[in-house]
Amino acid sequence: MLLLAAKPVSAQPVIFWFNDPVGPDETILVTGAELDAVTAVTVSREPDAGTASPAPVETAVEILQANPQSLKVVVPAQFASGIYLMTLRYAEGSITISVNRPTVYWTQGQLGQSTVPGGWLQVFGRNIVRHPGRARLLLVPEAGGAAVTAVLAEGGMWRARFQIPGPTPPGSYRLRLFNGDGSNSGWSDAGQVIIQAIGPDTPPQEFDVRAFGAIGDGRKDNTSAFRKAIEAARDNGGGTVYIPRGRYLITEGLVLPPTITLRGERTDLVNLVWPDFESPPDSLIKGASSFAIEDLTIYASNHLHVVSGGFVQGDFAAPNASDIAIRRVRIRADAFRGLMTPEQTYKRMADWHRIFPGSSAPVSIRLSGKQLEVTDCDVVGSGSSLLLFKASDATVVGNTLGNGRNGNYSIMGSRRVIFENNRITAIDLQATGGAISTVSNWIASSENVFFGGNAIMGIYGWDREALTTDGPAGFYFGHAQTSSKDRLTLLDEWKGTPVSPEWAGALLMVVGGRGAGQHARILAPQKTTVTPQSEITLDRPLAAALDSTSLVTIVQAQQNYLIIGNTFEDTGVAAQSFGTAIGHVIADNRATRSSGFFAIGLSYGHLQPSWQVQLLGNRIIEGNVYRAGPAREAFSEEAAIGVHAYQTESRPGWPPLARAIIIRGNKLEEDAHIELKGFSSASPGIRDVVVEANAIGPSRVGLQVDGGVATSLSRRNDIRPRIGR
Repeated sequence: MLLLAAKPVSAQPVIFWFNDPVGPDETILVTGAELDAVTAVTVSREPDAGTASPAPVETAVEILQANPQSLKVVVPAQFASGIYLMTLRYAEGSITISVNRPTVYWTQGQLGQSTVPGGWLQVFGRNIVRHPGRARLLLVPEAGGAAVTAVLAEGGMWRARFQIPGPTPPGSYRLRLFNGDGSNSGWSDAGQVIIQAIGPDTPPQEFDVRAFGAIGDGRKDNTSAFRKAIEAARDNGGGTVYIPRGRYLITEGLVLPPTITLRGERTDLVNLVWPDFESPPDSLIKGASSFAIEDLTIYASNHLHVVSGGFVQGDFAAPNASDIAIRRVRIRADAFRGLMTPEQTYKRMADWHRIFPGSSAPVSIRLSGKQLEVTDCDVVGSGSSLLLFKASDATVVGNTLGNGRNGNYSIMGSRRVIFENNRITAIDLQATGGAISTVSNWIASSENVFFGGNAIMGIYGWDREALTTDGPAGFYFGHAQTSSKDRLTLLDEWKGTPVSPEWAGALLMVVGGRGAGQHARILAPQKTTVTPQSEITLDRPLAAALDSTSLVTIVQAQQNYLIIGNTFEDTGVAAQSFGTAIGHVIADNRATRSSGFFAIGLSYGHLQPSWQVQLLGNRIIEGNVYRAGPAREAFSEEAAIGVHAYQTESRPGWPPLARAIIIRGNKLEEDAHIELKGFSSASPGIRDVVVEANAIGPSRVGLQVDGGVATSLSRRNDIRPRIGR
C-alpha cells in the first residue's frame, strides 16, 4: 500500500506492484513506470505495537537491475522479520511503500457475503496473519457505534478464519485487519460484511416418503411416492423430504423445487437406486435453486449427470440461483457396469461425445449460482466428479472425488471459492485431474479461489494435469490510449472475435509501450463489436496514463488463486498457471512423481500473459516423471519449477509474456531443477524473475536460464553438483 507520494511531475516514478511476504536478506521486486529516475532506496523496520521494539532506522540499500519498468532491492539481513517501510527517492521527491502489511484479496462469510452472530468469516490474501497473538479483525459499524473485535480461530500467511461474537448487532460493517506485525499504521481495509439477524430456530416440517407409499425393499418403483412427498413439501412452502433406512428404486429423474431438503436417515442406511436406463434422464436429481441433498447414497448404472443444481435448459445457468447444498452424499454411478462388449462400450462413449460435445463426459455433481456447498461427499461416477460453473461464495470441503472416463473436476468462471481438504483421484485410466478455468463463451472472469490442503493422486489420462488454469481466448489485442480518468480508446481494428459478449470483469493488461506492466478490470464496453475508437470503462484509473504506443491485451481474467499446502502424487503438472494470471500464489505444496510447478505465459488463441505469480516453499520429493514432463518430448524426464513464455514472435520489441515472478524457498530433493525459458533472445519472453533461497538436490540440470530471459536475479540458491548425463 502506498503511504506517501510526492507532488506530481512529468517523470515521477509510479509503482504498480511489489512482492511480499518477504523476510530478512530477501529480495523485493518493484514494478512500475519511470523507475530509472529513482536514485536511492532506504528500508526500515516498523516497530511492533505493544512491544519494546527499537525505533525504526532507515538503512540505505543497493538498487539492483534498475530500469524504467522495475528495480530490485534486498532487505538488510540484520533486520528482524516484520513490516518494512521502503522509501524510493528521486530528484523531485519520494515514495514510501509498506511491505508485509495485509493485502486482502477477498472475504467470505458463512452466508457468502454475510454471516451471523456466532458464525464465521474468512479473510484471504497475502500477509493475513503474521503474528497470531497480536492479529485482530475489527468490524466497524457503517451506521456508527463501537467496533466489534472478531475472534481469531486459525490463521496464517494466506488466510484466517474469525468467529463473530454472539452479541454482535445485525447490520453492515466495514472490516479492518491487523496481521500482528507493525504498529497502528499497519491496519488494512478488508472489505465489508453484513451481519444478519438469527431467526427463530423452527425445524422445517418433515414429509416421510413412507407416508406417500414408498417401500425401501430395492424392488418396488418408488418414483411416484417420492414425487408426491416432494409436491407436498412444495405446497407447504418448503420442508424436508425424509427418507428412512432402506433401498429405494427410482425409475425417473427427480426435480427438487426451492426450499426443499431431501434427507436420508444416514448415508450408509439409505440407498436411492436407479436402473440401467436405455435413455437416461439428463440428471437423476436436479433443481434450479435453494435446495439441499443430505445423508444418502445414490447408485446408478447407465446415467448422465447425477446431481445438477442451478441450471436451466441443459448447460445454461439459472438466473439468481443460490443456496444449494450437497452434504454427506455418497455416489456410486457406473455406466460401464456389467459384462459389456467392446461394441457396447464404444456406443456408450460415442453417445457421450454426441450429448456432451465439449467435455465428452457427464458430471456427478454440477452446480451454478451463489452460496453453494459440497461437503463430506464421496463421489464415484462414470465421468467428471464435480463442476462449479459461474459459482460464487462456494465451499467444497472434505470430499473424496473420483474422476471417471474422460473425466475431471472443474471450477469454471467462478469467484470466492473455498476448495479445501478434498481427496481427488482417477478411477479410470483415461481420467485426468482438473482445472480452475474460463473455458466458456459466457465467461469473462475467474477470481479469488483458495485451493488448499487437497490431495491429488493417481492421474494418468489426458495431459495428467492435477491442477491447471485454462482459458484460450480473449476480447482484444492492440493499441489503446487514455481518453479520460477511467476510460480508454481502443485504437486498432482487431480481426478476432471476442470470446464472450460479457465484457464486464474481463482483464486489461498493458503489455507494451507506455504504462506496460499495469492492469485493470473492464466495467463495460461502449459496444461489443471492436472497431477503432471503441471505448471501454475500467474499474479504476490506471496509475500511468496510456498513449498511442501502449499495447494492451484484454482477456478473460484469472486473478488471485491461492494454491496452498496441497499434496500431489503420480500426476503430470502438479499446479501451474497456464496463460492469463495475475496475483496467484503457489506455496507450501508437496509433489512426488509429478512434473512440478509452473508459471506459463503464452499465445493460446490470444496473447495471455502471466504476471505477479509467486512460487514459494514448494517441495518436490521425487522428480521422476513419465510422459508428462516439462518439455514433453521425452518419455521420462526430470520435474521442475519453471517459468515459461512461449513467444510466437521474434521481432525486437514484442512484449514479454511472463513478468514479475518470484521463485523462493523451494526444496527440490531429487531429480528436479529450476528452469526459466523465454525462448526468443531477440524478443525475450520473460522479464523480472527472482530465483532465491532455493535448494536443488541431485539433478541433471540444476538451474537453467535461456536467452529469452531479461532481468532475472538469482541469489542464495543451494545447488548440488549436477548428475552426469
